[in-house]
Amino acid sequence: MILRNKNNATIYFLLAFSVISRAICYGNPLIHVDEEFYLFTGGRLLHGDLPYVDIWDRKPFGLFLLYAFFHLFGPFRIWAYQLAATLCVWGTAVLIFRMASSLTSRTGALISAMLYVTWLNLSGGESGQSPVFYNLLVTSSIFLISFLCSEQVTTQKIRITGLSAMLLLGLSMQIKYTTVFEGIFAGIYLIWISFQHDRPIKNTLINVILWIGAALLPTIIVILFYSFIGHWHEWLFSNVTSIFKRETRPGAAAYTLFGKFALITAPLIVPFIIRMLLSSARGEKPSRKEIFFDLWAFAACSGVIIFGGWYNHYALPLYPPLALVSAPLWNGRIGRIWLSGLLAVGIICAQKKLLHHRISHGDAGTMEIIQKTISNTPGCTFVYIGPVTIYDRVRWCPLTNHPFPGHFHEIAERHATGIDPDRELQHVLQQHPAYIVTMEPAWDAENMSLRAQLYTVIRADYHEQKRILLEHNEIVIYQINRTAKHMMPPSR
Repeated sequence: MILRNKNNATIYFLLAFSVISRAICYGNPLIHVDEEFYLFTGGRLLHGDLPYVDIWDRKPFGLFLLYAFFHLFGPFRIWAYQLAATLCVWGTAVLIFRMASSLTSRTGALISAMLYVTWLNLSGGESGQSPVFYNLLVTSSIFLISFLCSEQVTTQKIRITGLSAMLLLGLSMQIKYTTVFEGIFAGIYLIWISFQHDRPIKNTLINVILWIGAALLPTIIVILFYSFIGHWHEWLFSNVTSIFKRETRPGAAAYTLFGKFALITAPLIVPFIIRMLLSSARGEKPSRKEIFFDLWAFAACSGVIIFGGWYNHYALPLYPPLALVSAPLWNGRIGRIWLSGLLAVGIICAQKKLLHHRISHGDAGTMEIIQKTISNTPGCTFVYIGPVTIYDRVRWCPLTNHPFPGHFHEIAERHATGIDPDRELQHVLQQHPAYIVTMEPAWDAENMSLRAQLYTVIRADYHEQKRILLEHNEIVIYQINRTAKHMMPPSR
């Protein structure tokens, strides 16, 4: 009873810690362009617009379906997805605590769980980035498989646990496909356990078929749906082909991103590597569960390395396994000092970063200014660079089926989205949107020829209506001149 009360107290503490750690972001619609786009597309899905057809992107259908649910909360939809994200963070932290408790003391396990919550805030995961949601599914899958690391398992338990775990991973793939790497690792480990327990290969082959089927089932359902409505090719291009058409970013931009990525992840990755080396040098024999968790961390890191990109939020899937495998450091004096100091510094830096976010990205007040400016005159709005949430708050005109700004202006995307950005921009501008939203100055990975084309039209037919100063750049709203031809496409 005492132990249960302690566990409950820890669970409630982690809930309070998760809420307090992220509280400053609640209600802010300008956290990140990605989640702004997810919420906008989820809302359009409720209006009958289909991802990949009416609104193009390469994210899985399940992610937009999730955000469609949040959009049902109407004026409270920002709070809805941010609070749901907090609950997912809390659930993941609780699972990390439960698993870490088998590697170290309760205090060390709690520190590991708190590291996960804290490092999300340092890497752009303070709100509703997709890994915040799918980390819970992946960690739940690993949590289930960890019970099979015991010798006391049955054939039925292996099969049922494997089915549950692989279905969870299959659902996670419908939030983002990069979880496939952890899914492959989990599948291989399950096959190894099955083969070790049941030497007749027949049972293992049956398990393999069932597990692969469970992992692929959510994606197969989506594929069948798009095939049934005659848009199989759109799904295939968006979800598969376009991924391999993206270009690498310019060298300077890539090096800058990688440097920031390495700086944030190193405090968790380097101790993990040192612990592995020291254990090997001392001849310490890790438990079967420790080996499983370490392999999970390697699989997650390998997936991020293969995928590349190096945006800070690409590190978010690393934090559940890295926080977990840091737990054994608590068993040594130096390790306790390191983890305690790391958590303290991390909490301070994370809160400073979230406070600073309002200056560098804006907040609800910034969005209110934008919305009032654009609402002065009826007409359509085109966001070349800027907050996508504008589309979710003003009259939506389908000027293009590629409303995500990065698919226009990023040079890495110019041959990867199924459109010619120059022609598509001409198509948009020929419809004479009443407002054009952009940001100045240009950034280092932008398609500069496209910007030149845009500003040629702006100088000729538009005037500056509002300029909102942020830390390193400005959101600029241009309004069409009265003398310019003004066509207003039908709203949807």
